[in-house]
Amino acid sequence: MPIVKANGVELFYTEQGKGAETIVFGHGLLMDGSMWDLVTPHFTQDYRVICFDFRGQGQSARPGQGFEIDNLVKDIAALIQSLSETPVHYVGLSMGGMAGMPLAARHPELLRSLVLLDTSAQAEPRRNKNKYAVMSFIVKVFGIKSLVSRTLPLMFGKSTMKDPALRGVVKHWKGKLLSLKKDILGPIYGVTGRRDVSGELSKIRCPTLIVVGEEDRTTPPSCARNIKANIANSQLEIIPQCGHSSALEKPEQVVELMKGFYAQHANTQGGHASAMDGVSVGF
Repeated sequence: MPIVKANGVELFYTEQGKGAETIVFGHGLLMDGSMWDLVTPHFTQDYRVICFDFRGQGQSARPGQGFEIDNLVKDIAALIQSLSETPVHYVGLSMGGMAGMPLAARHPELLRSLVLLDTSAQAEPRRNKNKYAVMSFIVKVFGIKSLVSRTLPLMFGKSTMKDPALRGVVKHWKGKLLSLKKDILGPIYGVTGRRDVSGELSKIRCPTLIVVGEEDRTTPPSCARNIKANIANSQLEIIPQCGHSSALEKPEQVVELMKGFYAQHANTQGGHASAMDGVSVGF
């Protein structure tokens, strides 16, 4: 089982492909690296592809602490430094994107480009914090099973929940949720207690693609528009009939958008990579 020690914690990762450039994928809260399984096969011919599990989730270590977004940024930076000798393309969904933005601002030397899926640079809205506080108390007392029916509509859009063709995807992740233990509260607190990093976004200079599902209730399109407004070199795409888990609900569209984005910036990637020393071109 491939493990890398990053920022003092053992992180599980998978590696596929042997391309000259590397793409690192960061998953969403309550998920793991397998959430990219419908996306990554489309990139392994041309890229080295790395998917990892955040601390306290999937097959990574459960240290019981350090779940704040700022610390996850350090985890990713250490992982990239350990696994790649050159800057990488980073792709993050939800929590993975929340960590990806400050990573891009603070460690420009590590990244070639940034793809942000269904995420937010803002702090959790106060109205949601109260709701999540109640939900966390229920999980602490009764376990995650008691909240699965409420969580699925936050993960998937209404169109996905009604689509017979996607019933298997929803069922699979429902099973994953049911298997979670009470220690998932650590990562949950890390995400819901995050601070606003909108002020750091102006430091991001690398090509940035922002994607959001039209039906995303967790980090709605307004969050994506806030990110777009604050990153100079960025583009925004909204996927119709899609919720918060675009890589699972509409993987074909996500792949198409990513490939178009990489092709669009292919001629400038080398420039970003070679200009890393002392220049904020970050990811």
